[in-house]
Amino acid sequence: MRTIVGLTNDANQTMNLALEDGSLINFTLNYYANQQSWFFNLSYGSFSLNGARLVPSPNILRAWRNIIPFGLACSSIDGYEALYITDFTSGRISIATLNSTEVQDAETLITTTIPALAGIFRN
Repeated sequence: MRTIVGLTNDANQTMNLALEDGSLINFTLNYYANQQSWFFNLSYGSFSLNGARLVPSPNILRAWRNIIPFGLACSSIDGYEALYITDFTSGRISIATLNSTEVQDAETLITTTIPALAGIFRN
């Protein structure tokens, strides 16, 4: 897991994130005050994702775990989603890239830690 460092209070931030194999993810964060939330775009090879809301998750990119060889974890010290432009500089929100092994670990966490909740939705 590689924590993304250097995030600021800037409402529009673009950076290249290096994966362990040396390949790059083009990553953009945007804060929209009218939504009181952070959103992100990313591109990796021919894969693009635009306008995804940044929420706490072991792997925000879980839906694409069989398409891309990495994941993105977002954690919050209070459990709430990214709401403030100061979330990164205050340390309230952190984001990290996950390698393929960590993506599998996140999947195991999701599928074994929350099975009781999954049962609520099965009927």
